[in-house]
Amino acid sequence: MEVSIPKFAVDETPVTNAQYHQFVKETGYTPKVSLNFLKHWPNGKIPSGKEDHPVVYVSLDDARAYALWAGKRLPTEHEWQYAGQGNENKKYPWGDKMEPGLCNAGESGDTTSVKAFPKGKSVFGCYDLCGNTWEMTESEHSDGRSRFCILKGGSFYNAKQSEWYFD
Repeated sequence: MEVSIPKFAVDETPVTNAQYHQFVKETGYTPKVSLNFLKHWPNGKIPSGKEDHPVVYVSLDDARAYALWAGKRLPTEHEWQYAGQGNENKKYPWGDKMEPGLCNAGESGDTTSVKAFPKGKSVFGCYDLCGNTWEMTESEHSDGRSRFCILKGGSFYNAKQSEWYFD
């Protein structure tokens, strides 16, 4: 399928815990659904040493609220894909085969800094587009019963004991 993408800008990294904390602090933001919201922040505080890790446990609405506050928006699935592979249609941001040390493939069992893998950047200089965490896009769909957005990037996380999750 051929897609036409107008000019757009994309951030160098995914949103970090520190950036999201600043948003919550300045706005007093609270989600419509608080179940699991920032679950990885014990007592509402970023775990020490994880300030520059990607923020997780936010919903699509939470991500959109942050983007609006920051004067931005989430990328569409096509924009995200282009930022990751460029014109060459690479399988990974760095090339066509998985290579050790270019992304968070789960070796540590946890998230890593959003700039931990500089050799894994895309041709446009975007970090962390593979591994680490799933990334939300603005591409939202509904089948009339369920609402969902397209996730990109892939996460090192491997859910166990549930058929609701996928690798």
